[in-house]
Amino acid sequence: MCKKSVAFLLLLLVLHFNSSFVLSKERTTLKMTREQVCKENFEALFKSEWNPNVGNDPEMMSILQKYIFGEVFAIGKLDNKTREMLTVTTLVTQQTLPQLKAHINALLNTGATPNEVREVIYQCAPFIGFPKTLNAISVMNEVFSERNIKLPLENSSTTNESNRCEKGLKIQQPLYGNEIKKSLEGLPDNLGDKVARLLSEVCFGDFYTRKGLDLKTRELLVLAVLVTDGSENTLKSHIKGNLKAGNTKEDVAAAIIQCMPYIGFSKTFKALYIFKDVIGENAMQQPFSQGEINPYNKFFTGTTYLNMLVTKDEMWNSSIGNVTFEKGARTNWHKHSGGQILLVTAGEGRYQEKGKDVQMLKVGDVVKIPKDVIHWHGASPDSDFAHISIETNIPNNQTTWLEPVSDSEYK
Repeated sequence: MCKKSVAFLLLLLVLHFNSSFVLSKERTTLKMTREQVCKENFEALFKSEWNPNVGNDPEMMSILQKYIFGEVFAIGKLDNKTREMLTVTTLVTQQTLPQLKAHINALLNTGATPNEVREVIYQCAPFIGFPKTLNAISVMNEVFSERNIKLPLENSSTTNESNRCEKGLKIQQPLYGNEIKKSLEGLPDNLGDKVARLLSEVCFGDFYTRKGLDLKTRELLVLAVLVTDGSENTLKSHIKGNLKAGNTKEDVAAAIIQCMPYIGFSKTFKALYIFKDVIGENAMQQPFSQGEINPYNKFFTGTTYLNMLVTKDEMWNSSIGNVTFEKGARTNWHKHSGGQILLVTAGEGRYQEKGKDVQMLKVGDVVKIPKDVIHWHGASPDSDFAHISIETNIPNNQTTWLEPVSDSEYK
């Protein structure tokens, strides 16, 4: 069996293993039957007693409810609020409006605010179109009215006509770069550029910037839209976007599986195969977690991630971070007034001091960078790369960032 398949199998085993254990921190019993798990989840979500033997088709409802709330809800570590957000998203995408009403109520019962519910539905618009979104908003407002929630809700926009593109690009580029603009090159009359700008302004500028949901949640919801629609190419891109936004591989897989009762096994398996391919492509092994998008990325070319392992404080006079570079990513030229040590842990990288030749970096290499030496470091063009960065001579060590490393200097 290939390494990709083994890794994927282990991931699914971990997710399934979680289903045998508690669903909340408060629960002390280690194991429950799926009927017990179903009853607890159903009654918490719908505020009514679970009885599988009522209605005109009790057999179907019993199978459905135990499968969804007793099994699927137990796979992975997503909380019930997130699960209901994903469920609402897939129902909006499919336009299954009677079920949508019930699950909007369930989402509110998990503690979601009306504004969070609205944002879940709004986030679908760039991907499913406005008519379907308006249908869902009508159902949502009906629920709000029945629950005496005052309408309209407060305005959640954070952009205006002059900054929506800029703010949209600030979110879009770390996750997706210019891949859409590049893919649309060659259309007549520069129409590709115009469509790419609309994506930045509308999808990311008008919607992603709104108050109510964080970036990780929005990306997870977009994933549910694409899994439901079966949009293969876009799904692959957004799986990568989810990982860059800080969602774990386990949560992404669990989110895909959460859609399964509503879209069926076939579409779910297709999405999981795509997911397996993506994590196989990004399977660089390193001893530490890559962390989240590097907050200093403005001083880098390409996308990097930062996981601070030791943060300087009064006790630990040390600053040690794990930095992960995607293929082709690198720092700007810079220098450290106290010097720096790099320990290469994964992939293949590059290091260069001003006026000297570029050095190839492999796993196990140690780079000692003297004080005030201007240099850069990063990934090779064909490999992701990770190193441990150790600041030396703290606390008197300041970083001075200089100009980006040009493509000609890098190559």
